[in-house]
Amino acid sequence: MKKFWDLQKQKKNYKQIIVLFACITFVLLGLVCFLIARNDIAEERERYGFIARNEAEHIVTLVDCVMARTTTLEAMLQDHEGETEWFDKLAKRIYDEVTEETGVSLKNFALAPDGVVSKVYPLEGNEALIGFDFLDTSRKGNLEAKEAYEKGGTILTNPFELVQGGIGMGGRTPIILRDGDTERLWGLVTVTIDFENMVEVLKLDNLEGMGVDYSISYIDQDGTAVEMRAVGDPGQDAVKARFPVWNLTWEIAVAPAKGWVRPWRVALSLTLITIVSIFGGIFANMVIILLENNAMLRRLAITDGLTGCRNRLAFEKKVEQLRESGLDKDFVYISADVNGLKQCNDTLGHPAGDELLVGASSCMRECFEPYGKVYRIGGDEFVAFLHTDEKTLDEIMKKVQDLTEHWQGETVKHISVAFGHAMLSEFPEATIDTLITTVDERMYEVKKEYYKTHTREVVS
Repeated sequence: MKKFWDLQKQKKNYKQIIVLFACITFVLLGLVCFLIARNDIAEERERYGFIARNEAEHIVTLVDCVMARTTTLEAMLQDHEGETEWFDKLAKRIYDEVTEETGVSLKNFALAPDGVVSKVYPLEGNEALIGFDFLDTSRKGNLEAKEAYEKGGTILTNPFELVQGGIGMGGRTPIILRDGDTERLWGLVTVTIDFENMVEVLKLDNLEGMGVDYSISYIDQDGTAVEMRAVGDPGQDAVKARFPVWNLTWEIAVAPAKGWVRPWRVALSLTLITIVSIFGGIFANMVIILLENNAMLRRLAITDGLTGCRNRLAFEKKVEQLRESGLDKDFVYISADVNGLKQCNDTLGHPAGDELLVGASSCMRECFEPYGKVYRIGGDEFVAFLHTDEKTLDEIMKKVQDLTEHWQGETVKHISVAFGHAMLSEFPEATIDTLITTVDERMYEVKKEYYKTHTREVVS
């Protein structure tokens, strides 16, 4: 029964090993996939970083190209000492040049002496701008105009709603007229960029066709990104690039529309990992079965099939080992011979003889195996190699004699075993071979005494 439970426990341990192996395989493969995915994401983010920087450069270049035209108007006003008769003709030429060179359709150019618009080109669609006071800070986009007017430097506004309709960005350039050593702040030259048209020219919405979500924001004085335009939702993990647009700071954020990690790739990876882990578990099970079979074959090779003791092959290997290594001080050699086996076989049959041998071996194994191993080296011959002290050895021999004398089987009613034994301490200089010879002689003396009173069996 003990062997049965040991076997069940061993099988349970094997199952645990298989499950553990499959789990370890799953974790390791998952880690590999994670590292690969992380590397892929890093490469993808680097690519998207290039996209963000490239679009930022396009925006800066386009705005610079448009804003540079205000210097022409500024120079003309200074050359004409504030007179504006030339404005319509020059403004048209500049307007057409911007459209031709950049593709941007400007909302307008305007002149605002003392901050109030007196001329605008084109006039059509911008009539509401005539008389507009850029220094009225209650109107959107005018804080920057006032700032430009006061500081004497060009200021660009973030997109805002125009009085004539639509969304625009305004460039405000103060005009300072010089007369000898005196300077006079004449007013403002303004250029208004159609923000929606600029986005079209930049072809930012083409990013959507590439599977890219993006947003453009400006950074306010508190450092907060205020969204101006977005397609899709780049999310918090978007790749972002901040860049200066004249006096402003803008930010573009880009991210894959389908996310950095594709759900189907995650599902596929998990499926493959699971399949490989299962096959890994199956492989581990096959290896364990193979190891079990090999271990069983090794056990069978050195185990006596009838009694479960070790066989003669194991005995000879052990003797050879002891010849090479020598004997320990507490070494004990025991020789045993089952009496009456031939008579039992002749009178009761070989199954009874087998019962006799199994009973005798079970008694010896119960007594000897806590201290060593029992070997069946012939039909009725057994030996044991033990390690114990003299007192314990006496107790062991008394116990085995008592067990064999009181043993009863179904067919065989008693067992008689002739024992011979010796400790190395009796023969300190003995080798394993001389000790075996001495013990065998002792055992045969006991066997002869047995057959003096049991004459029906001839001593072999």
